[in-house]
Amino acid sequence: RPTTERTVMCSDKPFTPGDGQKASDFRENDGMRRVGVGPLFNAAACGECHFKDGRVEKPYVSGGPMVGLFVRMSVPDGQGGWKAPDGYHAQLHDKAVGGTRPEGMGHIEWEEVPGTFPDGERYRLRKPRYVVDRLAHGPLPKDVILEVRSAPPVHGTGLLEAIRQEDILALAEAQKSDPDGVSGRPNWLTDPETGARVMGRFSPKANEPSLRVQAAGAAFNDMGVTSPVFPVENCLPHQTDCLKAKHGGTPAEPEMSEQFLRSLTTYLQLLAVPARRGLDDPVALRGEVLFREARCNTCHVETFKTGDSHPLRRLRYQTIHPYTDLLLHDMGPELAGRPDNEATAQEWRTPPLWGIGLTERANHHTMFLHDQRARGFQEAILWHGGEASAAKGRFMAMGKEDRAALIRFLESL
Repeated sequence: RPTTERTVMCSDKPFTPGDGQKASDFRENDGMRRVGVGPLFNAAACGECHFKDGRVEKPYVSGGPMVGLFVRMSVPDGQGGWKAPDGYHAQLHDKAVGGTRPEGMGHIEWEEVPGTFPDGERYRLRKPRYVVDRLAHGPLPKDVILEVRSAPPVHGTGLLEAIRQEDILALAEAQKSDPDGVSGRPNWLTDPETGARVMGRFSPKANEPSLRVQAAGAAFNDMGVTSPVFPVENCLPHQTDCLKAKHGGTPAEPEMSEQFLRSLTTYLQLLAVPARRGLDDPVALRGEVLFREARCNTCHVETFKTGDSHPLRRLRYQTIHPYTDLLLHDMGPELAGRPDNEATAQEWRTPPLWGIGLTERANHHTMFLHDQRARGFQEAILWHGGEASAAKGRFMAMGKEDRAALIRFLESL
């Protein structure tokens, strides 16, 4: 809902000014500036999307507002590429401060799709249809591509940042001869600060080059907070109400200071990974063997050793088990979203699996995949297509007990 004050970011509960104090001019003793959201935004705090540094606490309910979810939009630019629809940002902002109109509202409508395993057991998948209404700046073109994204957990991201680029590229090279047709590739990006061509590692389509840029980008796009990386308010020229709204900073002195951004980046880099459980559980251990036999580990690569160049020394030379290759893979038309840098609509970065077994305990649900369509591990696996079709086929061909064992293994991560 629209807010009358710009409230503080990065807290499970927004900061509320008192005694006539405005959020935009509140400062803590450490000198880091506390700032407010907006004028256009999707969330008022980091914790709204990353509850306890994980996923959103409350999953989407049909007909309700999007919390921890947002809509991204693309249309052809006429030159073989893609752009945001005229009049709108590429990320639809469904919230605004008082006096400013949100760009629109996103919704998901679900269709139940039945299916049957080879052994006769039945299952149902939940297929989404995305809808955008209450549009503030005119209708969307018919050729618009809509994609809904749900915030992923952020633990262990510093360790992923510390993996050597050469090791990731070596995996991509090795996969070129994979018997199942797995062929991952990096998403190459332009770093917004340096202009250098770099490998993307973060976000569902690997479209963020570093945790610093990821943190600044989330503050800017999700919460409307400027920073040294994105110093100019996120208002389009025709959005006069957004341009007239009270701002908490200037391009020379953005709302998030350099010190604040460095502290936030360090916090993300040092978030620890939950320890694996069930190491004496024979069912989970059998599931681990089945996970490898199905060749799920071709993309969900278990082990890396971090390199020697990360700025934080404690992240160097660490043996880690993230269950990802950080590469893009074609996951088939059923999971198609929108293009993003060099990633096609059907390509997604392999999500890390470490800590996934604690989702229900930490976030009180088990909704997975980029738009929360999967209502548990089994549904998430069954949505795999494209390069993952062979691995999914092996899972489906397992007996019921073996499928349950593989899922028990995932629950132990």
